Amino acid sequence: MINLVQKKLKANIWKYFLNNLTNRRSYLPILSIYFLSLPNTVAHQIGIYTGIGWLVGFLLEIPSGYLSDIIGHKKTLVLAKFSMLFSSLFFVFSNSILFFILGSIFMAFGFAFTSGTDGAFLHNTLVSLKREKDYANIKGKISAKVSLISAGMILLLPILTKISLTMPIKAYLIFDIIGIVVAFSLFSPTVEYSAKDEKGEKLLSQLKRFKGTGFYTTSLFLGIIGAFILVISPFKELFVESLGLPIVYIGSIMALSRLIWFIVGHNLSIIKKIQIKKLLFYEIFFFSGLIIISSQSKNPYLAGILIAIMIGYYFGRSPIFDEYYLNNFLINKRYKATMLSTKQLISKLLSSGLVLATGIVMTISFNLGFLISGISMLIMLLIIYPFLKKYIK
Repeated sequence: MINLVQKKLKANIWKYFLNNLTNRRSYLPILSIYFLSLPNTVAHQIGIYTGIGWLVGFLLEIPSGYLSDIIGHKKTLVLAKFSMLFSSLFFVFSNSILFFILGSIFMAFGFAFTSGTDGAFLHNTLVSLKREKDYANIKGKISAKVSLISAGMILLLPILTKISLTMPIKAYLIFDIIGIVVAFSLFSPTVEYSAKDEKGEKLLSQLKRFKGTGFYTTSLFLGIIGAFILVISPFKELFVESLGLPIVYIGSIMALSRLIWFIVGHNLSIIKKIQIKKLLFYEIFFFSGLIIISSQSKNPYLAGILIAIMIGYYFGRSPIFDEYYLNNFLINKRYKATMLSTKQLISKLLSSGLVLATGIVMTISFNLGFLISGISMLIMLLIIYPFLKKYIK
């Protein structure tokens, strides 16, 4: 019986890989083009359905994590997969903006239900296997492989769109069905809790308990890094193209960043040897420095490589900090998804605050936009770091 449970728990790891892979939406680059091919649609309506989807995802970020901890992580992942399936169906059979709005809403549900929950499920699995120390390494390798495969799937888009604009989305219906089957087959690990892990603790009570632990200061620091990277990312192709990079090589930035993500994700054990306090200090200058140097580069290839390194490293090393949160900020072990979702929401809050200002500067000059972004990141992180040192071990 014990061996059977162990086998089911170990199977959760490769199923986690499939869960993540089927959650990717590689058809997003052509979604707006498909929308404009529908009758009676105009470009500004793209902002309507994407904005509604973003708002729903934003509002659901923490509540979805809390719900997941209450009803169970497996059930929430199943709900996430059905949400993704409904989203794809609305897009495939769309004939108006209403269908696109519904598709965006269900996609937001899917992402929100997965955010925090998948990491919490994997951690509980590894705790049951007595391998929780391997969390960052395992998650890093899985995320890296998923990223590389999804990059290949994006490269297939031109071939599929030659058949029809809906073909990439129809292909994802198969992925969604596979994802549902995988989610149902997950084995819920049994986790032992101590007396301090209160059952039924209210969401607001949990958020208050994070005060004084360094959770919010650390989340603000990491959130600033993530926010700047996410905000400037949509402009990276336009930036290198303005420097003279041939359009045929534009996709190489994404491909290179995924390759670096893959390399970093498979070598997290090396990065983990660096003390977290030192790693965060180095990242102040690493991220802001790459943005500033790329902004001053006249060589489009050098700028593209620097941006790819920055993005690839950022996503590749992320599991290290998830592991740090789970080991140091988890006050109530029953609410892992809630904590990880709260961390994610702080980054989204910062991103929403920066996106408008960055967009305005980018319309003046991409070089100026990247330069101001890099300098702003540097200043903000240097201001916060002295407060962060008091909490980071």
